[in-house]
Amino acid sequence: MNPAEVYLQNMVENANPLRLVVMLYEKAIACLEDAIEAVESGLDDLENVKTKAECLTRAMDILIVLQASLEHEKGQEIAKNLDEIYDALINEIVRANMKNDTELMREIKKILEELKEAWEEAEKKVYGKEEAVARADE
Repeated sequence: MNPAEVYLQNMVENANPLRLVVMLYEKAIACLEDAIEAVESGLDDLENVKTKAECLTRAMDILIVLQASLEHEKGQEIAKNLDEIYDALINEIVRANMKNDTELMREIKKILEELKEAWEEAEKKVYGKEEAVARADE
């Protein structure tokens, strides 16, 4: 393993569950950015076509993993809503791929960025200063 892979493996192994979700969002967002760049660079180049397809497939795979990890009994309404959002985003990625629609890819990316921010806020509440203060008060 090269040093970057070792570092990434260490990050994943030591991350809290919410950080892992954030990391998945970050990867999906990066995949969408790469797909947009590939389309804008020109799909007359076979390498760009391959990059676009691989990146959008990876983004969909990440959404499928996020969707499969939802705990419907614990999360109830939030899990139900996320399930519907993930379904819609997966369908939109397929549509964006078929039409080479970078505007739609940007919209999907924006939604993922907003969801990532919400998970980061949840992580701060659970693992951030608030948790340290709550423990000190107990």
